[in-house]
Amino acid sequence: MCEGSFEGRWLSPEVNSVWNRFLTVTHRLEQRIDRRLQDFHGITHTQYEILVRLADAEDQAMRMGELAGRIVTAKSAVTYQVGKLGEMDLVERFKCEADSRGTWVKLTGAGRERLEQAAPCILSLVRELFLDSINCDQALELTKLLETWSANLDDHDAADRARSPE
Repeated sequence: MCEGSFEGRWLSPEVNSVWNRFLTVTHRLEQRIDRRLQDFHGITHTQYEILVRLADAEDQAMRMGELAGRIVTAKSAVTYQVGKLGEMDLVERFKCEADSRGTWVKLTGAGRERLEQAAPCILSLVRELFLDSINCDQALELTKLLETWSANLDDHDAADRARSPE
């Protein structure tokens, strides 16, 4: 539940403009990356991120719940995307031997190959649309802002966990 009166929590026009600009830029960047991956590699940006996380994991496998946490999305969304990747033979799912409720997902050889084909495409697009447009000082300032926002989110997540009954 939000604290304070709603009327007293409106953003000033200047701050609202910054917030809207941030949302617009991040959504446009996400759309461009997603479209490029779909056009050239037949996968979405979320699916690409799943392949990256699996490639970086021990034995190129991860529990579904952990994977959802790593890509910061709902478990149901990961389940759907992993299903689509499974249909393309880019990942495989299997039950956890120690916990019958748990499901693991593992990168296949074809998944590794698709990731290796798509990575240069994404890296060049990130450079072109994001990194090349800022200088080193701006990159450092952006890093500081991202660290500040990340720490704030971590604090709020910890407070939410402390309040929620388990």
